[in-house]
Amino acid sequence: MMRISGWIQFGLIALTATSLGHAQSGKLTADEQNTMAIFREARRGVVYIAARATMRSPFDQHTNGTIETSAGTGFVIDQEGRVLTAYHIIENRDEITVTSGTKQVVARLVGTAPQLDIALLQIDVPRDELFPLPLGSSQDLAVGQKVMAIGNAAGLDNSLTVGVVSAVKRSLEDAAMELQESFIQTDAAINPGNSGGPLLNSAGQVIGINDAILKNTQNMGFAIPIDLAKSVLPDLIEMGHPYRPMLGFTGSEVTSTIAALFGLPVKHGFLVEEVLPGSPAQAAGLRAGSRMVTITDKPHVLGGDIIVAVNGEPFTSAVQLAQTLLRSRPGQELRFSVYRQGRTLDIELPLEKMQMQF
Repeated sequence: MMRISGWIQFGLIALTATSLGHAQSGKLTADEQNTMAIFREARRGVVYIAARATMRSPFDQHTNGTIETSAGTGFVIDQEGRVLTAYHIIENRDEITVTSGTKQVVARLVGTAPQLDIALLQIDVPRDELFPLPLGSSQDLAVGQKVMAIGNAAGLDNSLTVGVVSAVKRSLEDAAMELQESFIQTDAAINPGNSGGPLLNSAGQVIGINDAILKNTQNMGFAIPIDLAKSVLPDLIEMGHPYRPMLGFTGSEVTSTIAALFGLPVKHGFLVEEVLPGSPAQAAGLRAGSRMVTITDKPHVLGGDIIVAVNGEPFTSAVQLAQTLLRSRPGQELRFSVYRQGRTLDIELPLEKMQMQF
């Protein structure tokens, strides 16, 4: 779990099978029946994940080393035994086990997307023992919409919490750029051990991956939108990592403050400050500036192209560009509208084969 400030102890209410059996369906609301039905179905596809690594000092090869462990939740997504979870659960671990029902198996790491805090595992389990959860869409979520989180809170398996979507398109300070302006905020309790588990809608579809809570807050959990996970799943299966095209230019975001400071002709955009020789950006005709001005130890190179739209959408932030690249595929083209010397022109930048960027 990301950024956890501590444990909060709650009283526990025990429900016996007998007392539950006395509850007649006629006395339950439609919403309660919906929650119970979804939990009964979805819990079969939710798994417990334990990861460990043995740390040995290079100066002492005679001891067994220190064992570091972590635990969380995941969920089955297909009949091939693939399991989605949060990357920070298995980060720097060399042994991963998955418990599904009463069966514990060693998992194979298929792929990771650290910038999205997503990992994809695979387990060898008979197909009739796999219960994939349906993946929904996070595109049209609305504040107030009912959601449910299932996971292994504090190591207690099959814990269910219910709440609503509190906000959408949230940012978290320590998250990568690809995740900024993306998080689903919910008041459904997300506790240590819930990370990597599913956030479900009232149709039982996964709309998010439970991921984080904020320090010194209550009822503020955050989930990764399932649409982001779906956009990289083919790459994780095929290559083990997301497609990351090398564009060959760098720059900085133009805000209204920066525009006023330097007298730029547009209030929002992306200022191209460097174009690498031989890069796709240079081949496409993108131009960098040549006049350097330094403010608070940060140099800005002025006079270059200013990207004002990406694929026909007005440029809003660098996050927009990062997420567009995340969803891009080899052979596609990025269409930039750039402001250059008093006029706007379009530049098409072909996306080439995957090139790793570190």
